Order: sequence, then C-alpha cells, then structure tokens
Amino acid sequence: MSDRPSDAALWASVSDTLRRTVLPELSDPEARAATIQLIALAVYAGRRGIDPARRRSDELSEALGGAAGQDVMRSCIAVLADPHHRILHVIREILGGHLDDDLEVESAMLQAINGQVPNG
Repeated sequence: MSDRPSDAALWASVSDTLRRTVLPELSDPEARAATIQLIALAVYAGRRGIDPARRRSDELSEALGGAAGQDVMRSCIAVLADPHHRILHVIREILGGHLDDDLEVESAMLQAINGQVPNG
C-alpha cells in the first residue's frame, strides 16, 4: 500500500480546483472557454488509464485468426469491405465496442467542445 496519490486523484484535484475556484471568477469568454477545456483535459487524463492499443490489436487478431496477417487493422478493413465475410459481424462488434469505450472516456472533451463544463 502506498501513500502516493494516484494519477486519477491528482487529475481530479486539478479539475475540482479549476471548477470551484478559477471558473467562477472568470468573466472573459475566452478565459472561461480555455478553463473549461483545461477541466475537460484533466477529467480525460484521470479517466483514460493505460493505452488500450495492444489489447485491442490482440483482441482483433484473435478474432481474425489466420486472416490476421502482419497488419491487423488492414485485415480488419478487408473484412469490413466484404459484406459476405464470415466474421464481418464479429469485427464490427469489436470495433464498435472500442468506439464506445473511447467515447465514454473522451466525453469530457466532447462536452468542452460544446462549451459545457464536463462532468466528473
């Protein structure tokens, strides 16, 4: 057990400080927008966790089996381009799940783009 705060806890502290202390004091629209974007960045940084690229590549490679080849994403594109490929729906489902995961983690950034103070 460590007394060291986690990265998520540190970023939550940054987000909370910006949200409660800095943002209420800003009347300049550009400064408010920049602070909202910084809040979003802090929320995103605290949520994003480890890079999922290797796990995702392995998951797709396993689903592709012998069709995986050297370039997994190129193989996925070939499957998606063939409406009759036997694993089309499997690959589409896996990639859809990856997209859903990314959108969940990146929702704070999307809120900030729309000028909303992100949740979290």
